Amino acid sequence: MAFKKLVYIILSLFIAGSSSALEIKGTIDLSEQWQPKVFLALLNTPNDIFVASPDFIIAETFINPDGSFEISTQSVPDDDRFYRLYLVQGDNASVEFSATQNKNYFHLLLNRQSEIVLSATTRNNSLEVTALNGSDDTKAIFDFDEKFQEQSSELSGQLPKAQSTFLSQELENLIHAVVAEANNPYVGLYALYHIEDKETDFLRNSDFYFNFQKRLEDELPVTPYTEAYSALLDELIGFREFVCEMPGVQPKWKDWMMIIEAVIILVLLVILIGLFQQLKKMRKRENDPANNLKPLYEGLTLKQQEILSLLAAGKTNKEIAQELFVELSTVKTHINNIYRQLGVSTRKDAVGFFNAVKKQYQGV
Repeated sequence: MAFKKLVYIILSLFIAGSSSALEIKGTIDLSEQWQPKVFLALLNTPNDIFVASPDFIIAETFINPDGSFEISTQSVPDDDRFYRLYLVQGDNASVEFSATQNKNYFHLLLNRQSEIVLSATTRNNSLEVTALNGSDDTKAIFDFDEKFQEQSSELSGQLPKAQSTFLSQELENLIHAVVAEANNPYVGLYALYHIEDKETDFLRNSDFYFNFQKRLEDELPVTPYTEAYSALLDELIGFREFVCEMPGVQPKWKDWMMIIEAVIILVLLVILIGLFQQLKKMRKRENDPANNLKPLYEGLTLKQQEILSLLAAGKTNKEIAQELFVELSTVKTHINNIYRQLGVSTRKDAVGFFNAVKKQYQGV
């Protein structure tokens, strides 16, 4: 009996879980020009945020005379997706994407378990939500939409270029802040797709796009929206590579690479010039007769070279005469001839010459 009860509870939970449905209900204060009908569209890709098609419609219902309506459908994905709830005026079945007037839609971020209660009005010829409960993420989207429309309206009309540039930058800063601070990355994704010129923004702020991709892949790795963003990023990377190949256009990182390469080349040139100058001086010293002592030494006779080496060894004239078995006067004559040929006048200078030429022969 207990086992049957357990099976019944499990089956009940399974049936209840499988029968969950997305529910949106509330009231809409409808003006006469609006049709009493609500349409709910599913956006399977963030690219569809600004695309309208009857193929997107997954549910529709009539608005009661008291303004109440209710939509309940199981034909939706389990995970979070963007939805568009909209009305139409008269025979016009299109969705107006005006940022300032005649707006007949709003976007929601919901899943199959979402239960939304809202109040809306069509005063001022535009669909406006006055209250919503059941989805903090949708409230975050509403908050972004309100700020985005307010700043976008300031860009309408003819503006001086400086003012237009400033306001456009302020609008991009708003979007970047929402993307960075959103609790749900899909709220950030929704805001990011409102960047009008993504190509230029990517060239200036590529890290912003790559960082957001990492967040999507970390938090929501296998979803159609994450895949769509990766495809968008591939397109932006391709655009950047194309732009970088255009004459006269270089990305910032290539500018830095060129600067680094130029500095390296300059340093190498300085080193090479220094080495060349040093080599030139060495060759000059070798070719300078004043520095090249070998010819002078080799101009001496073998006997004179022998006497010079003995002088360098500290021998006296008498010791040299005894070692060479010659007269003392002969040694003195050789020494005088050595002085004359070397251009020196003292024994010290002659010894210095011998030591210097010895180093040259030794390659020191």
